[in-house]
Amino acid sequence: MGGDANIISRGRTASSASQSKARDAEEAGRVGAKLRRRGAARADERRRAAEDALLDAVLLPGPAPTNGVGADGQLLLMKALARLERQADVEAAVAWALDAGGAPSVLAAQPATAAHRIAPTPELYDALTLLERVQRLTDPDLDPVLTALGARGVSAAAPVAGPSDLPVAILLVHPTKPGRPLRPRSLAILSEVAAKLTGTLSTSLALERMSRLDGAVQRLDRLAALGGLVSEIVHELRNPLVSVKTFLQLLPERLDDPAFHGEFRGVVEDEVGRLERMLDDLLRHARPTPAHPAIDPQARVREAIQTTLQLLTYRCRERGIQLETKLDDALPPLGLPEDALRQLLLNLISNAAEVTPAGGVIRVEAEWSLAIANHVELRVEDDGPGLDPAERRHLFEPFWTTRGDGVGGLGLPICKRIVEQAGGQIEIEDGRERGACFRVSLPIAD
Repeated sequence: MGGDANIISRGRTASSASQSKARDAEEAGRVGAKLRRRGAARADERRRAAEDALLDAVLLPGPAPTNGVGADGQLLLMKALARLERQADVEAAVAWALDAGGAPSVLAAQPATAAHRIAPTPELYDALTLLERVQRLTDPDLDPVLTALGARGVSAAAPVAGPSDLPVAILLVHPTKPGRPLRPRSLAILSEVAAKLTGTLSTSLALERMSRLDGAVQRLDRLAALGGLVSEIVHELRNPLVSVKTFLQLLPERLDDPAFHGEFRGVVEDEVGRLERMLDDLLRHARPTPAHPAIDPQARVREAIQTTLQLLTYRCRERGIQLETKLDDALPPLGLPEDALRQLLLNLISNAAEVTPAGGVIRVEAEWSLAIANHVELRVEDDGPGLDPAERRHLFEPFWTTRGDGVGGLGLPICKRIVEQAGGQIEIEDGRERGACFRVSLPIAD
């Protein structure tokens, strides 16, 4: 009977040892699974950090923050550590986080000398990121790395959760008496501080990034505006060159015509001067412009129309297109620069010449507006095929064109901008006989 009891006792001991091994194996499996999840999270976090760093390098102006928390986040951490340091059993508090390069670093410390007590290493930081809540490092059965950290004078640690699966920072607390566990009240305050930082740091990080992205968007918007201006300049350079080309083409056959030399040379000089002013505008684009540019009330209607027609007469004659004008001689100057008025007329008449067939007529008229007081109405009418309502909706959109070769698309948007900046209106309607008519109302100069 005694032998049987011994056998039973040994069996129970063996069974207990087997169950203990099974529990240890199960616990090891759970820890291993947790480590694997954390490892996967770290890999994802590093991948996202690399993607963000690449995006920031491409988009964001100025240097990137020295760490992932940012300057505002560091200030929040300093305030939180100051509260922890005021506890009776807390001698010092330190905050660790990953820098922009993914290496653990000390971001804040109270007092400042505490920053140099323990150097953060990837091994220590990785072990601390496994914590899900406040943890006394003086407790038994901890990860050996955390136990060693406790032996070096850290009594408790708390992760500060971030927008990802990994903590955005780790808070470490040094006790006033080495080796003594932190009091429950101090632990509760540490937990409260970490919880508050979770929300405020995440918000700070989001706001800081949004602020930097907003700066990037403004920079890109300015670059896009500059690109649009360059496109306009390239487009508008062609128009003044028409006068130079026309002068050179007519010069051999009009070499002995003094009137031609005097008249056309003045036109060419004016257009070259306009080219210079366009390039000056391009160089001044980096400077802020007033919301309402100063108006030069020197846009004389008759002179602007006559100069523009001089530039286009030769081209229209080559195509068999007739130019007709009807101008009121008593019109006052208009409230926009003369260059702008000539640019407006040149675009409108050039567009009319593109769609008017041989034998057709382009009519240019200027008179007092009957619809709007103190405004002059300009009309440019062609004998082209006209435009259907669907096309008219897109007519003033940049780079939209009815031309089959896809070239152009900026002339009419530029016209619309000139008219609106002067406080006027531009509309398109059917011509009186056929084709289309652009009707422009512009205010007179004050």
